Amino acid sequence: MNNTIEAMRTGAYDYISKPFDFEAVYTLVDRVEASREVQIPSKSEIEAEIDGHSVRSIVGKNKMMQNTFKTIGKSASCDLSVLITGESGTGKELVARALHHNSHRVTEPFITVNCAAIPKDLLESELFGHEKGAFTGAVDQKKGKFELANNGTLFLDEIGDMALRLQAKILRVLQDKEFYRVGAKSSLKSEARIIAATNRNLEEAIENKQFREDLYHRLNVIPILMPPLREHKEDIPLLAKYFVEKAEQEISHGKIYISSEVLKLLQQHEWKGNIRELENTIKRAVILSSGSTIQPE
Repeated sequence: MNNTIEAMRTGAYDYISKPFDFEAVYTLVDRVEASREVQIPSKSEIEAEIDGHSVRSIVGKNKMMQNTFKTIGKSASCDLSVLITGESGTGKELVARALHHNSHRVTEPFITVNCAAIPKDLLESELFGHEKGAFTGAVDQKKGKFELANNGTLFLDEIGDMALRLQAKILRVLQDKEFYRVGAKSSLKSEARIIAATNRNLEEAIENKQFREDLYHRLNVIPILMPPLREHKEDIPLLAKYFVEKAEQEISHGKIYISSEVLKLLQQHEWKGNIRELENTIKRAVILSSGSTIQPE
């Protein structure tokens, strides 16, 4: 995954992962020759380092996943808004982190807000902050996530669950780069890059008057769709082996191996919880395994 992102980030026209057939190479060469100009990022745009630990688990040789890596590489250095969609557990936050860690903002904060986990009456204060005495319990001034993420990246997870009233305020920040703390009379500026994610169908939500169409278009400048694990099962062995290595480090269980029979079983499962379910299954197997090799039982 890192090779694909790095290649696209530093100006590659395209990237073909192995194994590949020569027909694909010939087609790509033809496309390059037909292209009038290939834009190469400046040195300042490619100086950020990849934080491999936080994004390495987005692995895959499936075509859909490779396209995702290419999009990350091409769009990481720009400041346009990104909308990541996909089922729960498909790795949307990992994509957001990859975008941040491959951008010129890498030394600035990466701030996450789960819009579905915070009560609606508290979310505005969480996002924009509040002044002392703005409401009952506001005993001190508080900085919001937009202020904390200034010059960095603000990841709005599950934005499809945000109330319409707050959606209007998010739209203003995207348009004017301005916001107000709750109870404040003067505005503040935020240069944070906005990355949003949702497992909801926002086009249906727009039809049902549950999501603002203007906000949708502001967020959906660069769309990234994360496929469910059942649609790229060929990547399960790669993911499983990565999660085994990760569990070795976190659980200190010594060297753990995974049998070929287990890999076949994993590929037969539907994984309704997607990559998150697979990771938890591997962790459980590492803990409960009586030997150094994970067996089907």
